Amino acid sequence: MSRGRKLNIVISTLLLAVFLYLAFRNVNLTELVNILKTTNYLYVFLGMSIGVFGGSALRAKRWGVLMEPVKKDIPFSTLFATTIIGYMMNNLFPRSGEVVRPYMLGKRENISRASAFATIIVERIIDTVMFLLMFGIALIYFKDRITDSIPSIGSAVIILSAVIFLMLVWILFMMIKPDTSLKLVKFFTKFLPDKLHSKVDEIFSSLLHGFEVLRKPSLFIRIAIYSLLIWAAYLISTYVPFYSFNILTTGEGTGILRGLWDANLLLVLINVAMFIPSPAATGPYHYICKVTLVNMFMVSEPAALGYGTATHAMSFILFLAAGLFYFIKYNYKFSDIKQQSAAQ
Repeated sequence: MSRGRKLNIVISTLLLAVFLYLAFRNVNLTELVNILKTTNYLYVFLGMSIGVFGGSALRAKRWGVLMEPVKKDIPFSTLFATTIIGYMMNNLFPRSGEVVRPYMLGKRENISRASAFATIIVERIIDTVMFLLMFGIALIYFKDRITDSIPSIGSAVIILSAVIFLMLVWILFMMIKPDTSLKLVKFFTKFLPDKLHSKVDEIFSSLLHGFEVLRKPSLFIRIAIYSLLIWAAYLISTYVPFYSFNILTTGEGTGILRGLWDANLLLVLINVAMFIPSPAATGPYHYICKVTLVNMFMVSEPAALGYGTATHAMSFILFLAAGLFYFIKYNYKFSDIKQQSAAQ
């Protein structure tokens, strides 16, 4: 195992431990256990199934569109299975799914793994755009509540909104004027060390190449529709488990969760947790759920952590079960995946 790999494991483990400590610190564990014992897990199962299977199915369909310039008519079953396995691997080993998916798709469909990997990069950029849009909407919609809950954050919200807007403008500019944007990047990267300068230019050139699929109106529209549907699936997945904890209309403590808008804010912040390289976002996910539900919606800490613990565990179990099913069905080997991960 390389030194870099060992360092990644150490950092991931430390992040997991720190955020779990922050999440469960000063929480009444007896009350939390009682909540988990008495919870109606039907809504948790339904909600997480929508996210795991519905969200993955829509992702597979969108991936098929992104792959059309490389190879048309890739079977949906292959795209879906590969997507599920990728998420399972991400849950077990942070960021490994991005390597596993193009490897598996390339192996099954006899296509360039580099081309498949390029679509993964574009997919992540599209997800980032959706995240920024929804983050901006959440900031605007909940600005008063955010500033009331955390008075000192008012100016930060304004600055963050401006940053999000500028990032979206830059991404749009990259799509419309790729040559000009590449020249701008090269102008600024020339001040970097040669090795880093070349690496940044290479990555940016790959991104622009991947954006070519988005410049075709018919493909762009389909990708945009699928991207909205994917977010909708995750939004419903976040919303439905609220019913399991009786915090939609009656609330724990004095707060009331109000429908999909509230779920959207929680989903946006959960996505922030996903950026933290902890295995399966364990720790950051729980902490974000607690902080958001307690501070923004006045839910009790045990109920908030009950929601976070139950939904996280259910999602992990569903991805693991489905991922192992397809892993065995297609006769994949962990040794092959380990080699690919090491190569990256």
